[in-house]
Amino acid sequence: MVVTKRDITIKDVAKTANVSVATVSRVINGLDRVSEATRKKVLKVIDELNFVPNTIAASMVNKKTNMLAVVVPEIQNPFYTAVIGGTVEVAKKAGFVTLVVSTNGDEAEESTYFESFLGKNADGFILIGTHKTADFYQTIRKPTILVDRYIDNSGHDGVMIDNYRGAYEATKHFLEYGHTRIAIIDGKHDFNDGKDRYWGYQRAMVEGGVSPDPKYHKQGSWLEDSGYQSTLELMQAEVPPTAIFAANNLICQGAIKAIRDLNLEIGEDISLIGFDENELAEFVKPKVTVVRRPTREMGTQAAEMLIKRIKDKSTDETNPKKVILDVELMKYGSVKKMN
Repeated sequence: MVVTKRDITIKDVAKTANVSVATVSRVINGLDRVSEATRKKVLKVIDELNFVPNTIAASMVNKKTNMLAVVVPEIQNPFYTAVIGGTVEVAKKAGFVTLVVSTNGDEAEESTYFESFLGKNADGFILIGTHKTADFYQTIRKPTILVDRYIDNSGHDGVMIDNYRGAYEATKHFLEYGHTRIAIIDGKHDFNDGKDRYWGYQRAMVEGGVSPDPKYHKQGSWLEDSGYQSTLELMQAEVPPTAIFAANNLICQGAIKAIRDLNLEIGEDISLIGFDENELAEFVKPKVTVVRRPTREMGTQAAEMLIKRIKDKSTDETNPKKVILDVELMKYGSVKKMN
């Protein structure tokens, strides 16, 4: 069937797919009473015709928009981009539209989004690395999944990674290679993710028989500039560290740039491990050892949990689920053997 270039309607989709309008509606709304073969056929036609469901109009009838709102502090961070990719993939298959909002790290802006547009039009929220407190999250009455940064007593489900183990394994790797002057660069410990990475570092040091030296702990922001400046300060000290653990990907990028500007060689003059993969860590030589997070899986898990909550019409604030995904230390050539 050939459809002319006018506004595509749900009837066009039904006719092209040779199914009823009701079946197309069930697919769009993510209902279960459709066979997998039929669902795939309808979604294929929707894609071929570039049909955009009028979710706002539909919401007038069933009070659903089939829209998921994903809120991130910044869109430029590759970690957030990867998580969003996993979320969009699952949402699209289930017939949901994904709206991505960046708050640029502004807490006031984050509140504005919830109080105006998002609170009225989204069926549920996926909040990635946001900065609110438990009191704020308890006011959200729609299904919500917290990703990466879990807030105790928030009343919502969460998808996290084992931050403690990631930092522990990174620090232990330095110790196994004979390092004792091991620095950590991180940001504020306002949330569990930052705290857990710091305590993982501390635990590995103590277990390795090394007393953590406060002068080797540089705590600034979680941004690249902080990683850059902290690395300069560490390496220009009277007794510099032999190894640096950069506690997130942006800090690691800043550390790499500072090491380069100091004309030092990674894996020779200074050993480096980052937390999470980033472009610079991938392409510098030697490649930087990193704690790898299953970023896309975090997004897919969050979307699956949220869509189930929406379909079940449940928030279950008294018994939220918390999924903790494992991490992996990817060992490359950035750690020098000292013994």
